[in-house]
Amino acid sequence: MRRRQRGMILLSAIVLVALAAVVTTALFFDTGMAERRSAANFGMEQALQFGRGTEAVAAYALTEDRDQFDTPYDSWATPLPPQEVMPGQSIEAQVVDLQGRFNLNSLVNSNDERDENAHKVFVRLLELLELEPRWADMVGDWIDPDVQPSPEGGEDSLYTSQKPPYRAANMAISSISELMELPGFTREMYVRLAPHVTALPPTVRAINVCMADGFVLDALFALSTSSPGHTEFSLLTVEELADRRRQGCFPRRAVITANEEAMQAMAIERSYWFRLHTWVRIGTAQFALYSLLNRDNGNQVRPYARSFGTE
Repeated sequence: MRRRQRGMILLSAIVLVALAAVVTTALFFDTGMAERRSAANFGMEQALQFGRGTEAVAAYALTEDRDQFDTPYDSWATPLPPQEVMPGQSIEAQVVDLQGRFNLNSLVNSNDERDENAHKVFVRLLELLELEPRWADMVGDWIDPDVQPSPEGGEDSLYTSQKPPYRAANMAISSISELMELPGFTREMYVRLAPHVTALPPTVRAINVCMADGFVLDALFALSTSSPGHTEFSLLTVEELADRRRQGCFPRRAVITANEEAMQAMAIERSYWFRLHTWVRIGTAQFALYSLLNRDNGNQVRPYARSFGTE
């Protein structure tokens, strides 16, 4: 009996030790996870504050720029190389002009109808990029609030037949990545079109000719009554176009629009919408803050929207 009792006591002790080890491991694991979550949250908050500080610096640079036109050589357009804020923490930033691109939301006017001039420009841009013009109808139908498809577009009947089914947005897009929702629009097409388009409020219809690339400049000539098929600037390399802009705005609005009223309405020389890219590195983590900045006629700059992500 004594031997049996000693055996039971030993077995009980082993079980108790095992349970204690399991409980201790769980406590250590939970504590470690809590510490990591706290560190991650603190890092995110710290990165956001760094990003907001960078916004203030970018806003100051844009406010101080009081020239009548913007060029890629303005001080605000110079990228900020990595700057060490504290040991192991650095910031890198760049301001990108968005009005040198075609605003996809301008395809639909304030009456929720297709804007013919914007449609012509986008069709020409697609042709210059060797993409099918039908995508202009597809994007227009994705944005407009009605359910009547354009000749080469599509509404809910098209999207509900996809797997999995979904519906057309029927509202202004907030990111050009929504192009990937169009059936048949491939990643290759997106990469080709993305550098030339943007998603701004629908009321933003004008393109800054001092900042636009050659393809967007040539697309504007779709509104010309004398040379709608004009192709000149798109033949220039990025370096050639940049060299011509070292001395100021090129091409000048008055030169390329001449007496073309439709072109004049869609061409400007000063930008009001920008995107600030801020990359914050804290230890081994990298955070990215994307800020949409608006500069009004009084030269005041304010953030319009933000998106925050990690890499």
